[in-house]
Amino acid sequence: MTVKLLRLACVLEILTALALVIAPSVVAWLILGEGASGTGIALGRIAGFVLLSLGLACYPRSLSPGNLDQAVLGMLTYNTLITVYLIYLGISGGATGGALWLVAAIHAVLAILFAQAGFKGGFSSTLQP
Repeated sequence: MTVKLLRLACVLEILTALALVIAPSVVAWLILGEGASGTGIALGRIAGFVLLSLGLACYPRSLSPGNLDQAVLGMLTYNTLITVYLIYLGISGGATGGALWLVAAIHAVLAILFAQAGFKGGFSSTLQP
């Protein structure tokens, strides 16, 4: 289950990353309700590179669930933070994109699933310094 969840989340992030690199203004318009220009386009592409890196770094390379703790923790952290921020943008009126609440809901579901996977697996001792 954890391997499939990680693969799904990583593929979604990689696809989002590619969209941000290719057309950051379109992604901004869909989620935030306004396109991007100038430095916003540059920051959108930088965000795309970051998401691509996250997706590639967290993609499971083996079926052994014992070595997935770091990837699960990374995806849990990312999905939790992005969910909170998107909800804040929607409530505060800072974003009005048609896809905002759908994207927030997808990230919320992923955060919950990663929390379950991580705590069910006990975030094994590999996370200790």
